[in-house]
Amino acid sequence: MLLSTYLKNRLPALLFLLLISCGCMAQAGMKPYEGHWEGLLNHPENFSINVSVKKLGADSYTFQLSSAGKSIQKRFGLSANKFDIKIDSNLAVKGIIGEGQIRLFIRSVQWSYHLVLKQQPGNTYTGRWNILFVPNLKPQFYIDVENTDSTKYEAYIFLGDPRFSGFASGGLTLTSDNIHFRDYRTGLKFSGRILKDAINLQASIAGLPIAAVSLRRSVNDWDLTGGNPKIPFDGKTPVDMHDALPVNSLKAAGLDERYLKLMVDSINANKITNTHSVLISRNGKLVYEQYFNGYDEATVHDLRSASKSISSAIVGIAMDKGLLKDTAQKLFGFLPAKYKHAADGDARKQAISIGSLLTMSSGLDAIDFGIDRKSAASEDEYQNSADWLKTVVEAPMINYPGTHANYSSANPYLLGVIVDTVVKYPLDLFIDQNLFEPLGISNYIVFDDPLNRPYFGGGMLLRPRDLLKFGLLYANGGKWQNRQIISKNWVDASFKKYLVLENHNEKNEYGFLWWHYHYNVNGQTINTIEARGAGGQYIFIVPQYHMVVVITSGNFRNRRVWQPEKIMENYILKTAGK
Repeated sequence: MLLSTYLKNRLPALLFLLLISCGCMAQAGMKPYEGHWEGLLNHPENFSINVSVKKLGADSYTFQLSSAGKSIQKRFGLSANKFDIKIDSNLAVKGIIGEGQIRLFIRSVQWSYHLVLKQQPGNTYTGRWNILFVPNLKPQFYIDVENTDSTKYEAYIFLGDPRFSGFASGGLTLTSDNIHFRDYRTGLKFSGRILKDAINLQASIAGLPIAAVSLRRSVNDWDLTGGNPKIPFDGKTPVDMHDALPVNSLKAAGLDERYLKLMVDSINANKITNTHSVLISRNGKLVYEQYFNGYDEATVHDLRSASKSISSAIVGIAMDKGLLKDTAQKLFGFLPAKYKHAADGDARKQAISIGSLLTMSSGLDAIDFGIDRKSAASEDEYQNSADWLKTVVEAPMINYPGTHANYSSANPYLLGVIVDTVVKYPLDLFIDQNLFEPLGISNYIVFDDPLNRPYFGGGMLLRPRDLLKFGLLYANGGKWQNRQIISKNWVDASFKKYLVLENHNEKNEYGFLWWHYHYNVNGQTINTIEARGAGGQYIFIVPQYHMVVVITSGNFRNRRVWQPEKIMENYILKTAGK
């Protein structure tokens, strides 16, 4: 793939901008460094760090991170089997010690990584933290240096492994020929030197060395596809990974594989672009699982707004547990005192309820797209403000709550604020205990807001298999392996059609953070309930065919976010439409 094509499709997913201001380098001039540089990470496997916890006494433990022959340790105690440790200003750990394991989160600036440590002999628990969440990371590393006529230089950095969703910088300082910068998603710090014919960098986290790279000027155009071969159709029964996801064959499920072969041919011909995974279940069993463009079953995927439907589930669980009374409860009854003034004298704002937030009908001027003006509390606006909650709740009202629906990430964001106020311990631990652990989901990432709360507006990273489990949970009325994780009443309420999304071209009917749609296949109308995320991240629940389908993609810049819908209509639904 040429760089120009890659930039259109995956620019936000694989780059971070470095802003360099330096008098001494400005005197020397950066013009000689303009253009493309590349190198190989010397130890890419070191981005997977050893994590261990050792019990010292009744309530005394040691937490340790180890990499490249070095380690850091922190002692901690327990409170009701829970712990919270601060490693440095950017790195913190919290978790729960259970029977034979520790389930914990490592929060590194913007992302909270979930992992499980297994008990070993000698009162020790061990596991691994993969900072870039990509197994067997490819070593190719690239920089594109730009804006060299200025005193503020720009460098776009890419990995040669397309599975990694990308860096984002927090600024760069330069002293003499030494450079320092930090990635605000992962917390990785980069230090290095600019030499006459090379750029040398060392990556570290919390003082631990990770990997180094020496970059030389590129001679040829970059291949950012990772050199991934075309994958032929694989209709074999999916592998039983003993992850509580039962499997079956396409034939036993009564599905016609001919259409799936055509789908794979289209993916390989690039008629279907940037598809990363397609998983199909029927009658509760996984019958087709195939990955493309270098992706695999072990790599978590950025779900974007598809995780809004997971946010809806958390609200439902809080409701089931009595932490919330009902969907009629009002937003401003849960907010801290310093924000309550925003509703003074405004009857419409005072009427914003949990139900109106779930159905995108709060009435706030918080519309993310589809209008000709800039909305006061669109996702871009509040995420670029100093106080997200203040920006959202002080936005003007444009409709009475519950009367008009417009897609807006501010609505589920406010739901996260509400749930966080009623859960008496960290919200991410609540989510893990009550949803992901029962589903057998362990390795995932949660995107945090600036106050370190899970962001309900979207941004979790899960394996496609685990996303399928979540879809199957809802398809089965909230039950998983004979355990009622979410009440059937909540699932039924979530799947109702409340209002039409007025700012969306298709004018979809909408439930509790679930989309409704229909497809015309072989003369039939097939109704679906869907979770949707930017770039083409979808869960399709198809009650008529007893199917749940997951598709993940990377169409972030080419306006083909709708492509999974065409895959469903042209190929997958036809497999069952005999």
